[in-house]
Amino acid sequence: MINNISEDGIIPSSLPKGDFMKVKCQSCSKMIDRNTAYKVTMGKVNKYYCNENEYADIQSAKKIKDNTYEKIFECFNRKITNSVLFKEINELEQVYGYIKITDYIEENMDYLSSVLINKSFSSEYAQIRYFTAILKNSLADYSVETKKHEKPVILDIPEVKYKAVKKKRSLDEIEQEVGEML
Repeated sequence: MINNISEDGIIPSSLPKGDFMKVKCQSCSKMIDRNTAYKVTMGKVNKYYCNENEYADIQSAKKIKDNTYEKIFECFNRKITNSVLFKEINELEQVYGYIKITDYIEENMDYLSSVLINKSFSSEYAQIRYFTAILKNSLADYSVETKKHEKPVILDIPEVKYKAVKKKRSLDEIEQEVGEML
C-alpha cells in the first residue's frame, strides 16, 4: 500500500486517507505518522508529539516557567502584564535558566520585595528594568546552595589508656649519670 503514494505525497483517492496522514510533532517539529504519534486533545484541537515523554518534558518546562513568573509577580505584589518583563526574563532564561532564576528569587524574596516597595519609580517600566538589573547583576555570582540536613556523626572510639614507656638507657648513659653524681 505504501508504494501507491506518489512522489509528491498525494494519496490516490482509492486509498483511505487516514492511513497515511503525517502530523507535525509540537516539540521537535518532526513529521510523524498520525497512528503512532502521542495525541493530546485540547478543546477541539489535537496536538501530536513523538511520544509521551516529549509531552511530559514540555509540560514540566511549562510548569517551571509558570512558577518563575508566579515568584516574580509575588515580588511585585501584583501581576505584571507589561511585555518588557517577559522580554527581559526570556533573555535571562537563555543564559541562566528558569530554575536558577526561581531559586534566586525564592532565596532573596524579602530583599527584592522590599526594594520594589520602598523605592519610588516614575513608571512601571522603570520598576521592571530595576528589578531585572538586580537579577542580571546577581545571577552571575549566585550558586544554588543545597540544603542538606546532615545527621550528626556519632563516632565509637574506644578509650585507650596509654602509658609512656621509659626509654632503655645504654651503659654509657648510666656511667655518665653515675659519674656526675660523684
